[in-house]
Amino acid sequence: MGEGKLYKIVIARPAVIRYQEHVLPYLYENFSFDRATEIDEKIIRKAGALSDKPARGSREKYLKEAGEDFRFILHRETRHFEIKIIYYIREKESTVYITDFFPTKMSPERIKENQ
Repeated sequence: MGEGKLYKIVIARPAVIRYQEHVLPYLYENFSFDRATEIDEKIIRKAGALSDKPARGSREKYLKEAGEDFRFILHRETRHFEIKIIYYIREKESTVYITDFFPTKMSPERIKENQ
């Protein structure tokens, strides 16, 4: 991964659906509107930051058998709200594919659903 190289970010449809159907409703039900909006923006910024040095994420142990080298970065807002931003890198395409926004309080077996 080249120094100063920027990667394109692609968010897979299942990741968008999980975010819209699970993450956002949780935020707006459990935080004030302003705080939920702030957290939402932080998560999106963190995902966008993968365009620079995407390999910094940890390997996702629950996806070792999958066809890609899945990694994740963690967004922790409170001890009760953490999101794994799960992705893989296609070096030849200079692209990071985000495949899930996985709430860590969900059963780990469900992490395979969006891959």
